[in-house]
Amino acid sequence: MGKYRTPFANNEAIHLIDRNKEPEHKLWIAVLAKAFDDAFKSTDERAALDALRWIRHGLDFNYVCQLAGRDGDYVKSRMLDKVIQREATILEKHVHIKNATKPVVVPEKPKKPYIRKVYDYKWLPKQTHDYVDR
Repeated sequence: MGKYRTPFANNEAIHLIDRNKEPEHKLWIAVLAKAFDDAFKSTDERAALDALRWIRHGLDFNYVCQLAGRDGDYVKSRMLDKVIQREATILEKHVHIKNATKPVVVPEKPKKPYIRKVYDYKWLPKQTHDYVDR
């Protein structure tokens, strides 16, 4: 028989947090997770824009956050910069498509390879007649 080892304090932290949640909390957390997944990882731009607008301007966003056990104003303040940036990139792409222009891409300067110019060989070890390589 093996020895019984008491688990570390943090081993059960996740399970303790999940145990105290009601199934409704888990459902609304999943709704928020799906909204953020659609907003930031969706390849369907229309669904992404809808999710971004719901996060930014949705009347029931704070209510859903409350049902999930989160503070809606805090979630919105933390994600607002990312939401605005993602929305701007999608809309900018649509403008370029509508105007039939290519987005302006600033070319990067090619990096010059670092070449060490060695004119002085003092840094090399000196070998004398008594030097033996073993």
